[in-house]
Amino acid sequence: MLVDPYPDGTFAVRCPCGASGPKKNSKQESIKAWNTRGQHLFWNPFRLLIRFPKDVDFNGNIGSLDFVTILQMLSSGDKTGILQVARGYTKTAICFKDGNIIAATDSNGLRLGQILYRNGVVSYEKLRTALKMAKKSNKMIGEVLLLMGYVDEGMLKNVIYQQVQEAVMELFFCKEGYFEYRDCVVDFDEQGTTEINTMEIIMESALKLDEWDELRREKNCSSRIISP
Repeated sequence: MLVDPYPDGTFAVRCPCGASGPKKNSKQESIKAWNTRGQHLFWNPFRLLIRFPKDVDFNGNIGSLDFVTILQMLSSGDKTGILQVARGYTKTAICFKDGNIIAATDSNGLRLGQILYRNGVVSYEKLRTALKMAKKSNKMIGEVLLLMGYVDEGMLKNVIYQQVQEAVMELFFCKEGYFEYRDCVVDFDEQGTTEINTMEIIMESALKLDEWDELRREKNCSSRIISP
């Protein structure tokens, strides 16, 4: 986010998505107004056909409703749409279909193509070619990589699962932020996606966090041992 000065001496926060906050007399006041406004996140990295009603379907502050509860509510309601979470400069988008998660990404984390490149599945040249085709055809990168034969369906689904889990686990640590959920039409190519049970991803993420906590405790204990 940027804080823009205006000729009349006021300031307003400007989001890279094009949205701007109300004008205020100082930078601090403009930031506060941005963080407390009745905001719409308006971030759609999945290129879905979203309907934007006058009011969002479900929104609020994570400080008053924890992230796991939000996921459980969307899962039990068999929701199809996008959950978006804003934490400072970071935004996360999670796409649901019939209560299951089919895609997730955040503005700081690795995108699907980057994960495939990091894991040595596709070369830099192949990834660049696929990204250009995805932009030109308005398709998701996973769909294009599959069509071009650079990945198979099983490999793609495994990477999507990894990407979803990374995005979800990051939000487990979130104690404050703004969220909103919007119903939308999900028009992904079914070959390029996988429906992940939301409760399953919650349980697996919680287990991983418990494992990390245990390893951290063991490391802290070992560091306090004094050799004779």
